[in-house]
Amino acid sequence: MNRIEIIQNRLSRTGIDLLALKEQGNITYAVDSEKPVSGMLLIPRSGEARLLVTPLESVNLSSTLNEVRIVKLDRGEGYLQRLLKEKPAGLKYIEFDALEMQEALRLEKELCVLLRTGSRIVRDMRLVKDSREIERVKKAAEIASQTVCEIISRLTEGTAEVEVACEYDSRIVLKGAFKPAFETIVAFGENSSNPHATPSSRRLKKGDLVLIDAGADYFNYKSDLTRTVVYEGKPERSEAARMIEAVEESKKAAEKKAFPGVNVYEIDKAACEVLEEYGLSKYFAHSLGHGVGIDIHEPPSISPLSSEKLRAGNIITIEPGVYIPGVGGARVEDTYLITDSGPLKLTNAY
Repeated sequence: MNRIEIIQNRLSRTGIDLLALKEQGNITYAVDSEKPVSGMLLIPRSGEARLLVTPLESVNLSSTLNEVRIVKLDRGEGYLQRLLKEKPAGLKYIEFDALEMQEALRLEKELCVLLRTGSRIVRDMRLVKDSREIERVKKAAEIASQTVCEIISRLTEGTAEVEVACEYDSRIVLKGAFKPAFETIVAFGENSSNPHATPSSRRLKKGDLVLIDAGADYFNYKSDLTRTVVYEGKPERSEAARMIEAVEESKKAAEKKAFPGVNVYEIDKAACEVLEEYGLSKYFAHSLGHGVGIDIHEPPSISPLSSEKLRAGNIITIEPGVYIPGVGGARVEDTYLITDSGPLKLTNAY
């Protein structure tokens, strides 16, 4: 049974006549494509699924994609215009994964249907990865891990952050990755105090903190890891060493909690308790982690606000960090597969 058929079975159980997908990750997953797919995917409770695409998006597509019929829009025509034209007979209840409120109200009125947005059907399917998805994330993790090790071993005084980031990006492609999983972060010294630093012309000096946050995209599936080191300094005597030690111990505490059935806020709590012991919890500025798959940020969110429970087959990150303005920051992050026996680390850079 393919994914479209699985979705249709779920629609039958819930009474939904039509599921409309707009988010690229959901469409790519549902049609089981090895490349990102954009457009609007219409999946009826029974019968043929259709992928609406613009003339530009249709250039490299045939008439079908994994048994889904491709419908090419006219030039200047929008997805919702075509949906209004092709309203299936007997349509009473539509769900969208994402739709602006104004568009939802207009469609509901013009189609005379009950319409809901924020569908969880495909989102919930994506939470637990199958064996092929897992293998792709593993390969993405292997490529990123090997490359980060190479990059750290090749650091030289005077190199700019942006030069290191560009070298990482080119190396992963040569190893078989499609592209970086996200914009690679390389931050030296005081710049590492920004969790989302953009690589700049800042040049590396002895004793600098070096933070590298990087990933790889392998056939649509992502990996994510971060390493923080001190470049040619004496880390055992420095504040930087204490920061790195704190986040490493925090991550270990979180790992011990990352089992199926555990509420994710308990994982966050375990990590924060360690940072509190070091007196650094006030410098922890983001969620502890997130799901990874077709998108670099997927559910579940590993945060104190989440009530979700881990399940075997989830792929998540754990990434505690501390960021002290004017001093620097430290983050250590890995990608994990949640198994019945606990977390399996997929990224293995030193």
